[in-house]
Amino acid sequence: MSDNEIVLNYHNSLLRKSDVDLLRNPHWLNDRLIGFWFEYLENSILDESVCLVCPEVSQFIKLGELSETSAFVDPLNLHSRSLVLLPVNDSVLLDHPGGSHWSLLVYDCFAKKYYHFDSLIGSNLNHAKKIAYNLNLSNKIVEVRCTQQQNSFDCGVFVCCNAENIMKHCSVNKGELKSVSPLSIDVFKNQRNHMLQVISTLLCNC
Repeated sequence: MSDNEIVLNYHNSLLRKSDVDLLRNPHWLNDRLIGFWFEYLENSILDESVCLVCPEVSQFIKLGELSETSAFVDPLNLHSRSLVLLPVNDSVLLDHPGGSHWSLLVYDCFAKKYYHFDSLIGSNLNHAKKIAYNLNLSNKIVEVRCTQQQNSFDCGVFVCCNAENIMKHCSVNKGELKSVSPLSIDVFKNQRNHMLQVISTLLCNC
């Protein structure tokens, strides 16, 4: 199988062998894997009050012209959501949401504020603030003291894991995000295998 061969076609996400291979080794996760995971969470934890924004749209919100942002944001009906989850990266290129570091920005409608989950705390705060400012939902952003990565490549793993934890927490508690308990480092260490198992299950169900 070539690296470019399609492994999984899931709703609006397309994963190739080269994407899935990033989960098998200690590699940095790309935008396609994070976009797939957000789409999987949205379809497995069915809650229309929660919106998971794909990396490409999140990047456009950060760097695109404000006059054009509404074309991407308006269909998401963010004002009617209880939670909005956005992947944040440090890339300064509009058409390349990669960069070298991922974090997670969450808007809590009930608290009227943003929460920023960064596994290298503080690294992506300015990028998160840019997204928050352009969305114009609130001017309050809290830097959450969450579990920190122990290497240079697991930031995307932490984003995927934190997003799932937040969705599960809020589906049960319906509470303010500050009450989310930090996950143990072992949960993050297992996240790659967890994602591979989900992909395998989806392939079997095709």
